[in-house]
Amino acid sequence: MKKITLLGSIIVLLLFSCVANAQDRRPFHIIPLVPVAGQDVKFTYDNSLTTLADEETVYGTVYYWENLRWRAEDLKLVKNDTAWEATCRVPENCALVSCKFYAGDKKDTGGRSTYTTMTFNKNRQNLPTAYMAWGMLRNKTLESLPGYCEEDAYIDDEVMRFWLNQQLLKDPGARKYVFYYAAKLLNKMMPGEKHEQMLGDVDFILNLPDADEETLLKALEARILKDYPNGILARDQEIWRIFRIMDADAKAPELDAFLKRFPTEKFQDIETETSSMYLGKIFQAVVYQPIIKKNDYSLLYKYIHDVPHLYLLTFYWHMVQVPLNTNQRTPEQVLPFAKAIYNEVMTRPQVGADRVYSEREWKDYLITRGKDMILKHAFVLDATGSSAEALELMEEIKGKYNFKSAEYNNQYVHLLEKNGYQSMVIPTIVASVREDAVTPEMLEILRKDYVKQHKNDKDFEAYVSSLKSQEKQQELQKHLQETMINKDIELFAMEDLDGKKVDLSKMKGKIIVLDFWATWCSPCKASLPGMQMAVNKYKNDPNVVFFFISTMETAADFKEQIRKFMKEHNYTLKVLCDNVNPKTKKQSAVYDTYSKAFKFSGIPHKMIIDGNGKLRWSINGYMGSPSALAEEMNLMIEMLKAE
Repeated sequence: MKKITLLGSIIVLLLFSCVANAQDRRPFHIIPLVPVAGQDVKFTYDNSLTTLADEETVYGTVYYWENLRWRAEDLKLVKNDTAWEATCRVPENCALVSCKFYAGDKKDTGGRSTYTTMTFNKNRQNLPTAYMAWGMLRNKTLESLPGYCEEDAYIDDEVMRFWLNQQLLKDPGARKYVFYYAAKLLNKMMPGEKHEQMLGDVDFILNLPDADEETLLKALEARILKDYPNGILARDQEIWRIFRIMDADAKAPELDAFLKRFPTEKFQDIETETSSMYLGKIFQAVVYQPIIKKNDYSLLYKYIHDVPHLYLLTFYWHMVQVPLNTNQRTPEQVLPFAKAIYNEVMTRPQVGADRVYSEREWKDYLITRGKDMILKHAFVLDATGSSAEALELMEEIKGKYNFKSAEYNNQYVHLLEKNGYQSMVIPTIVASVREDAVTPEMLEILRKDYVKQHKNDKDFEAYVSSLKSQEKQQELQKHLQETMINKDIELFAMEDLDGKKVDLSKMKGKIIVLDFWATWCSPCKASLPGMQMAVNKYKNDPNVVFFFISTMETAADFKEQIRKFMKEHNYTLKVLCDNVNPKTKKQSAVYDTYSKAFKFSGIPHKMIIDGNGKLRWSINGYMGSPSALAEEMNLMIEMLKAE
């Protein structure tokens, strides 16, 4: 017996040695192997054995499953000789611990097995809901941590059902927690069927035997509303009722009563389909619509802490960006509420599903989602005397734009100059040219620098062209070729700003570029610098003409407004006025004809007609880069000239 015991001990030791050696070759370790809730654990991660092998700096996030939801924390990783290490205290009520490691856009969650372990109490027993959580982490139907698992780690619904059963076997008292997830899973696996286990649980909870689905739903609703008159279901019903009130003024007192009955702080961790779809729209109707009409911004400050987080970005757009873009407000006028909205967006704590973000990830998420707001906020700060603070914001979002936004690049160059970082200006412009995202102002700065070095600008255009990716140029040309059309088009006569008649039908043999725009259209006006660049290139070419057709103007003095606008921006654009539609009495006859014939809507809209009077290109909208727009125009015109 002793020999057997000795032999057994040797085998155990050998097995342990093999396991230990095998573990040593794995990228992730947790010490102790049996972590205890409320005590410290040590994580070790060797990125040389993973997809992050080439990364010099690795970040990590630890997720704790506690009280039926995940909570995230940044791992404070420290690099030793061979691996990254971090020590954390497992929360008292934590049943499951999982780790993620990442660098930039690359992440490692452990592949099929994941970097996950159950925790135990001091008696070496699993904590409540551990088995359920372990299954839900890897199941798409009940996915508890969205986007965490790699594809090969997911388990099917049948295996998930096994883990729910395991939870009930280990802890029969968990029935009230398991019920909801089991019902959801069974409905997914066998939709429309009556599931005896599910109905048994319903009977257990509601004492309603043999109820059909409709009766069961009504009974559930009635019981929930009776027991929780100010709960989640009652809240959803009120949201839906208030949303359907058409009069914004009538909504306001209803919203006030709603917030009193259902305080935001009580439901900050609760998000339903109804609340996510309609609550923000109620605030829109009550807050910014009256603000636009009555110029009363007190409503913003009254409700700002209650507005759903992501809707605040919409608030910033309507209350700051639109008024600035349309010259309805000055930067000084919008500054107070711009600051209020910006601060609320960037400082609001994580709630609900957002708790799965670590502190670092949450900040990155806010910057990613709010980069356009931050860009405009930097503009407001700069325009109101805070250029240093504005530059700090631009640095925060620099990586999100990566020189691919002409608006960002132009503002960044401006702030670099203003704050004395002259040495960074030219490299920034060069990087922007490579992405074909520059403005005329930036090109002028680059031209001056080129002349300073070369004493003239003779080869400047060739220099700029050399900076651009030839591969991208070829891809663009191929794309434009694929979008070319060949359709008959009726050509009209219109008047210019001075009342002189211009007949397009008499310009056969010329390439005609038409740009439909309006003084009230922000994207239209934003695209004009790029169009001016194209006009400049062909200003001495008698066979290429540009006409900017002012359409759908409503102001009586729109011609004077156009003259003023062109003068302020030093544009040399030939403007024609759209004819009046005899049926609608609106100044949109040519636009109406073309939009109907060629099936487009909205402005700006650009069209190119070849020398034979055929429509060859028709494009709607503006993507944001003056240089890219000019490049498109240039390539398209040259292709038509080469035919």
